[in-house]
Amino acid sequence: MAVSQHLLIAGASRGIGLGLARVALDAGWHVHAVVRSLARSSELQVLAEQAGARLQVIECDLAEADAGQRIAAALGTQRLDCALFNAGIYGPAHQDPQCIDEQQITELFLLNAIAPIRLARQLAERVNEGGVIAFMSSQMASLSLNLAAGMPLYGASKAALNSLLRSWSSELPSLPWSLLALHPGWVRTDMGGANAPLSVAQSASGLLQVIERQHGTPVCAFFDYQGEALPW
Repeated sequence: MAVSQHLLIAGASRGIGLGLARVALDAGWHVHAVVRSLARSSELQVLAEQAGARLQVIECDLAEADAGQRIAAALGTQRLDCALFNAGIYGPAHQDPQCIDEQQITELFLLNAIAPIRLARQLAERVNEGGVIAFMSSQMASLSLNLAAGMPLYGASKAALNSLLRSWSSELPSLPWSLLALHPGWVRTDMGGANAPLSVAQSASGLLQVIERQHGTPVCAFFDYQGEALPW
């Protein structure tokens, strides 16, 4: 992996996003980590001190409509080899479509589906031809697998993300870069819980390998962290 390659991670303050920043730096990438507030991410602060110029931290609320313009301004003239959109939420703990209120449903679908796609489209021209634009999805988004019975609202929001991704792909006469939906596995994070079988490092390492393999071979695809294709 050439040191000159640049990775944007939108949602890098903790969990898988932070883990990806770590493994990408170890693999020789320059990382541009987007967070809402650096002051609330002590681990990213430490990582930034260690990495020096190879890690740029950009503070921005990804849900804001002008987030793309603000991130582009922070990047200056820097182009990207990969842009990864990781931010998202679980949604209401009850996960009951009969009980969710208007504010909760708006927040869930905005943060998990609309905002990532909107931001990616705003920044797509910054991604080099043959690069990768990736989104943190979930196997629960797969309508064919039908694994979201226990988390139907979360699964529906990720299915919406995948649907928007495929619609974007269909608009393009040819893909200048890969458009990837990625399933990170069941990971020991705040969302995944302490009983999850995968560490953040294991998931992040696998995801980075998937991204690296897709450079130069543009596709629209749904992969898990081991590179296995998942059905939409």
